[in-house]
Amino acid sequence: APLDIKRSWHYPPPRTHIAAMRITHLLIFLATSSHQTYIAQTFSIKSSKNKPLPNVKAAVIVPGFLTGGSEFQSLVDALTDRGIPSIAVPLPNWHWIPCLGGRSMRPMLERIDFTVKHLVANGGDVSAVPNFEYGPIDCWLDFKDNPGGVLKVGGSASVDDYDPNVTPRGVFPEPRSNEAQCRIALIGHSAGGWISRVYLSDRNYGGKSYRGHRYIHSLVTLGSPHGDAPGPAFEGVKWANREPLSKGVRGLAVAGKG
Repeated sequence: APLDIKRSWHYPPPRTHIAAMRITHLLIFLATSSHQTYIAQTFSIKSSKNKPLPNVKAAVIVPGFLTGGSEFQSLVDALTDRGIPSIAVPLPNWHWIPCLGGRSMRPMLERIDFTVKHLVANGGDVSAVPNFEYGPIDCWLDFKDNPGGVLKVGGSASVDDYDPNVTPRGVFPEPRSNEAQCRIALIGHSAGGWISRVYLSDRNYGGKSYRGHRYIHSLVTLGSPHGDAPGPAFEGVKWANREPLSKGVRGLAVAGKG
């Protein structure tokens, strides 16, 4: 498979006991990244005068399918207590509704992008990440329009056929500074793992290239499905598997498959 990620452990940890799982591998993995640097190119957030960005010990946690950020507070606290300030993408579980049935994950990618951009613009200060605006009407309209899935909204379940003109709703404030100060780690649980791989890619996904590799020095996935499988729910995984992990980003898969 194109994904070049080291595997560790062979049992999937219960979702409700994430904080109790062994995080020794994860801590060592993240800690050894802090001395490296990476040149960020022009993007919506850029590095000052194109200087190398330092890797810092800070992390964004991407919740798994139908889970919210608050469910990962125990993992956030465990990592923060061990010297890795962390924040879970600030979303409640109902924000996943537009993605039901294997549809486009752009609503989730917008939330990852929002959180990462604020964190790197503030030097890894997790307290500087604000809230965004998204209501029930936004959710309903996104559910109607979001392409793909078993219902083939927009005419197809294939990622390559997603309507690029469909943009997820919500008000996502931009960081006060448009210059990235550092690179951080990304930790994805379950579906959040392969969605994070989409975020790192330079390729166009449903009308937008997120190019998150410019701001991420390490990707850790926890119990994520990385293998191809039949059905609309795995169209996004197949899309991610067309390329290896982005250059300059280290990867560790914990209890993952594929």
